[in-house]
Amino acid sequence: MKIHVILLILVLVFSAVIPAATAQDTMLTKKEQKKLERVKKKKKRAEQNADEKEKLAKLLSHKFFVFRASRIYNNSGQSFSVSPNINFLSVIDTLVTFQFGFDQLIGWNGVGGITLEGFTENYVFNENKDSKKTMTVESRVRPANSVGSPYFTITVMDDGQANLNLTMSRGGTIRMTGGDMGSPGCRYL
Repeated sequence: MKIHVILLILVLVFSAVIPAATAQDTMLTKKEQKKLERVKKKKKRAEQNADEKEKLAKLLSHKFFVFRASRIYNNSGQSFSVSPNINFLSVIDTLVTFQFGFDQLIGWNGVGGITLEGFTENYVFNENKDSKKTMTVESRVRPANSVGSPYFTITVMDDGQANLNLTMSRGGTIRMTGGDMGSPGCRYL
């Protein structure tokens, strides 16, 4: 009987000791916890960027988007902050509206800049399935009320940041950057 009691005590002691030992093995140090949190955040950000890229790719391929610029660059590379409300490129099916201007100046269009309206020609969307490459849109614009044929290129990163280059028919270039790509009337960022 003493043997049974001793065996029972040993079993109870070992059953209490083993979970405590395994609990210590599963506890992470602060450094390991921070590393695990960074990995989780990076994975979550990658998933969000993939979702954003999918939404943007759909808008760009269906020719239904607005690029809103927050910076404009002159030919020497100097940049200026601008209002996204009056600095944009809108593409809805084949209709293109491009506007740029400054808040302090009244321009030809009455809201501080120049407005160009026309129709897309030779519209090419390149999705670049590789996550390390950007999506691009290239198109020639046939102006509705003027002569010439400007050409624009938009480069869109996975997170919605974008660059726009508009080459005018006489050779001048307008370059803009922004972080608000989305459908007309809708903001994703």
